[in-house]
Amino acid sequence: MAMGAEKGHEATRQIEILCLDELVAADDLYRRLDGLLDWRFVREAAAPYYAGHLGRPSVDPIVLLKLMLAGALEGCASMRELLRVAALRLDLRRFLGYGFGERLPAHQTVSDAHTLRFAGSDLFERLFARSVALCAEHGLLDGTHLSIDGFHAEADAALSSLRASLAGLPGGEGADHEAEAGGAEGEPGAEGEPGAEGEPHGQLSLAPPRAGRTPKRKSSNATAQSRTDADARLRGKPGQRPHLVHRGQVAVDPRARVIVACRGELAVGFEGDAVPGLLDRARFHVPDLESFAADRGYASKAVWQEAARRRLAAYVPPRRDQLPSCGAPPGSEAQAEAAAAKRRCRTAAGVWAHARRLADSEGAIAELKCRRGMGRARRRGTAAFHEQLLIAAAAVNLRRLARWRSAASGVAAQGGKGIGGKARVGCSSYAASGATPLWRESPQPCFTTVTLCLN
Repeated sequence: MAMGAEKGHEATRQIEILCLDELVAADDLYRRLDGLLDWRFVREAAAPYYAGHLGRPSVDPIVLLKLMLAGALEGCASMRELLRVAALRLDLRRFLGYGFGERLPAHQTVSDAHTLRFAGSDLFERLFARSVALCAEHGLLDGTHLSIDGFHAEADAALSSLRASLAGLPGGEGADHEAEAGGAEGEPGAEGEPGAEGEPHGQLSLAPPRAGRTPKRKSSNATAQSRTDADARLRGKPGQRPHLVHRGQVAVDPRARVIVACRGELAVGFEGDAVPGLLDRARFHVPDLESFAADRGYASKAVWQEAARRRLAAYVPPRRDQLPSCGAPPGSEAQAEAAAAKRRCRTAAGVWAHARRLADSEGAIAELKCRRGMGRARRRGTAAFHEQLLIAAAAVNLRRLARWRSAASGVAAQGGKGIGGKARVGCSSYAASGATPLWRESPQPCFTTVTLCLN
């Protein structure tokens, strides 16, 4: 074989006529998302946060939400980096509706919309609810069982931001110090201080003098608070350095690992306290729910009784300290509930629920943390963390839906037969049913022809 001619850069200086839409593959993820979702709901939800016809026209709120969603789909935690990538990626430019010569929005504009303009709105809730509804319409939800689990995400705050909390001491300690100072029991204190008849107020006091070496300072959620993120809480495992974290909870359907409900919260207290709220959110999308599964961290009498009140089977294994002694009858109602939960988890349905929980909820959490940017909170505060979780969960669901629809379209092209000649149920059967879809089919794309020089 002879050596070919030297390849120079002359071809990069030629002027060519190109169409951006034709350069993006037909099976591209973002092209499929445009065909699945009707984005007009974004303008309806964002209308109250704009001033009508006054002022300079803003960036389209649909573009802003698409950028936030693309950040979760790409797993890019930095908006600056995402905009640099989007400026080079043809599929992202087409998804946003920007041509070759148009400049993308500045990162400050997206950050301002996420942090200030849309903060506290229902825009992100509507995006997540729309993704779950589309998955339900396409048959991606089983609707009878859920796997619930929680995770911790590192907060946008450092341990060096911890400062002693200046909350008042309990009334008992304040009263003791006041009595030591000379006030008689039951008599009012000094002038300007509340008397015995009023409500007891905690009083700050100086620590007694200390002799010897200064002990190592220990911080806890009860004695310290972060100046950077007041909602972040300390959490650490034995042998590991503690971190400031937020806590997230998810409920996952077993059929396609669709996240049906999610919640961001403070990383304090009992994890099972979030179960009623998650079930209420999930019942909106899966009204025929029959059971749910969770790990031992959710085991409590309140969770089992809440499941019984809702007529649900709770496959939540109890801890050893909740069970009665070996061979002894239950000594309390809580021990009776724990023994019943143990028997329920050992049934065939309980074993199946345990296996599904390991695969579904923990698999969805791994994807959220490793691929959708939920390993660390982007903004500060529990409300902002909840909005970030909603966007990431919507990205997971929409990606599942796009892949499912692509696979179902390929099966429909083969006459509805899957592997081994078996018929598969998917979006092709849904389309054949004649039901009104919740998305709009993409119209014929508007081809924009530009003259471009690669150099």
